[in-house]
Amino acid sequence: MSQQPHVGLSLINKAPTGILITLLIAVLANVFLTLNIITLGYAVLGGMVCAAILLAYWLGKGGIFFILGVSMPLLLVLFTPLASITALLNLVSGFFFGFCVMLLIYKYFILKK
Repeated sequence: MSQQPHVGLSLINKAPTGILITLLIAVLANVFLTLNIITLGYAVLGGMVCAAILLAYWLGKGGIFFILGVSMPLLLVLFTPLASITALLNLVSGFFFGFCVMLLIYKYFILKK
């Protein structure tokens, strides 16, 4: 009987709270400041890719996945158009929102199998 790995389970269990906090920050920033949908889209996608790469590392696929995973935020900052501080706020909140969403997808669709 094989046992499912519980890699990063404490982080995965905190993902719903992370989604609520980052969603609140993004909504408040976009209500009171300027909405930058392109930056927000890049950020959410980048957060999801980063979480997927780090999950591969946590599941023992190799150390290169760690290097790629922790490099993702740097790549987002370098290649995303950041014309204002609002765009940076959208980038940070969107990144963590996407990261938490991917962790929840992993928990409810991959671990439940």
